[in-house]
Amino acid sequence: MARGTKESLALALKQMMSIKPIDKITVKDLVEICGVNRQTFYYHFDDVYDLLEWVFEEDANRVLPHTVVFEHWREDVLVFMRYLQENAVFTLNIYNSNNRFYMLRYLEEKMAACIRSFAVIVSEGMNIDRQDFEFVVQFYAKCAIGFIAQWMDLGMQFPKEITTERILYTMDNSVESMLRRFTL
Repeated sequence: MARGTKESLALALKQMMSIKPIDKITVKDLVEICGVNRQTFYYHFDDVYDLLEWVFEEDANRVLPHTVVFEHWREDVLVFMRYLQENAVFTLNIYNSNNRFYMLRYLEEKMAACIRSFAVIVSEGMNIDRQDFEFVVQFYAKCAIGFIAQWMDLGMQFPKEITTERILYTMDNSVESMLRRFTL
């Protein structure tokens, strides 16, 4: 039952976010939609932002890749973009709220985990200092999130000179190449 209540509150939050910015949504709004009382809400969550965090993590953990497989890394990276596009109202609502930092940090952690899983494969047999390895992973994760943030700043419309295909082309073999530069 608890899982169902949390999911109902999550759906209510997404519903409200299609008509109101997250900063204007109240616990009262959510409990009225779900037909539960405030105590039920507070049993599960500290506040609306705690619920938002739970929703974001649940969606991301369900949809976003945890690792990037060498043979189809492009498709794995595109999953991030598709998730954000398919949830554009939700995504932009969070991005344009006080929770922007949390969302970008969370996506950066997810992106870094994917890049790290890929980097482990392509660096096999290379003698690389752990700090240098992590630097490369963080460099590419921050770069990717920088483009995602710019994309969100532009209402999820890249300028014509920036395409997903160009981004993927730029990344192709670049992680491996960068790691080779740090080989001891």
